[in-house]
Amino acid sequence: MKDKTAKWLSSGIIISIVIMIVGFILWTNLSPIPGEDSLSPRELRNVQKEMAIHFPLGRLLLNIGFISFSLTLLALVIRQLTSFIKKK
Repeated sequence: MKDKTAKWLSSGIIISIVIMIVGFILWTNLSPIPGEDSLSPRELRNVQKEMAIHFPLGRLLLNIGFISFSLTLLALVIRQLTSFIKKK
């Protein structure tokens, strides 16, 4: 990874992973829900939305992190493959 672009793409992957972790922490409910077995999936989702730190922001950060991770990983793989093919 002598190339500057490859270093930038690698740092983009790390940043997107951090964004996904922060989004998950904001999105998830960190406290246990009493009577979780008796709730329907819709009720359980509503309880999670109410008890999460910041549900909409967490969901947004998860989506942004996943998309940026996928794109930067794809760009890095394509860049490495093209440099490998050019060496042959």
